[in-house]
Amino acid sequence: MNKLASLCLLMLAGRLGAAPLQHDFLAVDEGLSNLMHVNEANPRLNWIVHLGKEQPRDLQLEGGDRVLISHDHGYSEYAIATGKLLKDVSLFHDVSSARRLPNGDVLLAGVDFDRPKQNRGDGPLGDPTGRHVIFGEYDAAGHAVNRTAYVGDFLRLVRETASRTYLCGCNQTLREADGAGNWIHEIPEVGFQHAWMALRLPDGYVLMSTGTATPVPPHQGGWSFLTEVDAAGHPVRRFGAPDQVPERIHPNFYAMFQVLPNGNVVAANWQGHGAGHNQVGAQIVEFDRQGGIVWEWSDRAFVSSIQGVLILDGLDRSVLQDERNGIMGPVPLTGAREPGPRP
Repeated sequence: MNKLASLCLLMLAGRLGAAPLQHDFLAVDEGLSNLMHVNEANPRLNWIVHLGKEQPRDLQLEGGDRVLISHDHGYSEYAIATGKLLKDVSLFHDVSSARRLPNGDVLLAGVDFDRPKQNRGDGPLGDPTGRHVIFGEYDAAGHAVNRTAYVGDFLRLVRETASRTYLCGCNQTLREADGAGNWIHEIPEVGFQHAWMALRLPDGYVLMSTGTATPVPPHQGGWSFLTEVDAAGHPVRRFGAPDQVPERIHPNFYAMFQVLPNGNVVAANWQGHGAGHNQVGAQIVEFDRQGGIVWEWSDRAFVSSIQGVLILDGLDRSVLQDERNGIMGPVPLTGAREPGPRP
């Protein structure tokens, strides 16, 4: 066999052997208020349950094969293997994010969520100068053990960093909280209209989802992208925007995302509130380091609009996981609550 024929056979074998990406993941369909488990390699493990809660948003592996999910009134816990509801706390309003802490407590974050409701729906209060952004910590018995207030009237997802600060999506800006009521850093506006989530990566850069972004240039319909900035807040890359992806993706609103160990980014591409968005856009998209699309997932029959996604591949579901180091990983339990201001 000559060299050219051998090379052709090797190329053909490579193409035939390249299996498509398949993921095992959890997703929140905010449009229909559903939670689902999808295992593409083993669909017999799939399930979908109706949450029946407004604004289900955040997701976290909290150990014991359970997932913690935030909703407008508090949080719920579900068994990943079966989709069984294990616990629900619905005592509040305007909760945006829920995180299980290493000491075992639950951190709830939102806008005045533990006080009499002052706004309509889940919109802002209209007073960005008051201390309306609340971090509340609750022990296993549901008792408030810490309450910290920050200036502002808008919050979405919260992520702890390796230095024990918190990155917070605050509408038109991304802020970093010190855990004691102070904003210690603000990333300059880079096109946000509904900043959603941010992670500090191992190199110190910060990756953010813009939610709805300012179209540059002007664009009809949805406009969203993911952006990375350096330690000084200067943009270093932008990807996933309408001018960077095929039209079928329809990047309407990138919400929760996850950085995989290989550097790829998986993002929920939310298409709107309520039912009827199932035929629009790619509901979950995976980007490689160059911003190319390597995987996408949509369900036109059962899903309206995905807002949260959590890739389970390779993760130990028996232990607490978070993204304080940029990449999802296990977090040792401390077994003791850190001191802080009392409610």
